[in-house]
Amino acid sequence: MRLKPLVLLFCGVFAVASTGFAGEKRCTIEGKRVECPTRTAEELQKAVDNFEQEAINMMRGFAGSTYGITGFDYLTGVGKRSSKGRAGKATLKAGDSGYGSTTGKTEVWDRIKKPASGEAIYNQWANNWSPTFKKSLVPGANPNEGKQWYYVYCVGCHGWLLRGDGPNAVFLDPYPRDLTAGWYMNKKTNLELFAVIKGGGAAVDLSECMPAWGNLLQDQDIWNVIAWIRANADAKPPRTLQEYLNPKSTFDPNSPANKINALNAKDSEEFQELQELLEGGMVAGRGGGLKGGGFVEGGLRKRPEETVVKGY
Repeated sequence: MRLKPLVLLFCGVFAVASTGFAGEKRCTIEGKRVECPTRTAEELQKAVDNFEQEAINMMRGFAGSTYGITGFDYLTGVGKRSSKGRAGKATLKAGDSGYGSTTGKTEVWDRIKKPASGEAIYNQWANNWSPTFKKSLVPGANPNEGKQWYYVYCVGCHGWLLRGDGPNAVFLDPYPRDLTAGWYMNKKTNLELFAVIKGGGAAVDLSECMPAWGNLLQDQDIWNVIAWIRANADAKPPRTLQEYLNPKSTFDPNSPANKINALNAKDSEEFQELQELLEGGMVAGRGGGLKGGGFVEGGLRKRPEETVVKGY
């Protein structure tokens, strides 16, 4: 299973300048050129190999992981066998993943004591096999909602843990940024992150491989993705399942980078100017016209002033 043909389809947020060498200072923080935080070619090739091996394991019903996180599989979520499974006991490192069992259930099912009803069950499920947060570092934005958009559009290039090691990353020139690199990301303002997500790389003179996600995501979705990124600043590669489910962030919510956020953006002249620029030339539209900085109803999306983050 080779992934190169899928690269353009899965290019994620923040793929940087379209040409250059690994050591070249292509990224900018606070007006200064710096070397972009990326993985090495060797690390990215290993990520491709791991991804392919885990896909094979999943199809065969094997548990365990090629990523070094005990009991966790990238493709299957938390890949332990359910305690209610065929052998009657969960296993961390080997054996039936749950997908190959008579129950068809993995360990994560054991954590859900009371299934939610209606559309909320999706959030309950997703947030039980991935990190979930009880507070947001970006006012008016929900990292738990942003995480789910990230999983849909960004994992292919930026990787499950936001470290720039998605299965397509090795095929990109240059490589995607490590979004957990706090020395770099914590100094990027919310407005800068919003611009590159909504308008794509071309909006900020970066790689055109980075699409204008404003054609697919509403503004509140983008703010939620930013909150998810902030929640993972300097998150360490997890050694255990608990470390994976509970990343620690170094982003300071009182930082100047957080000055403009989902809650106050509508009152920001700088934000409105950015919107005019993006929607005037970078974003083609969402099938019926854009709403600018306004809120658009849909799905589980909440208004910034109504956003209350709670764990699952």
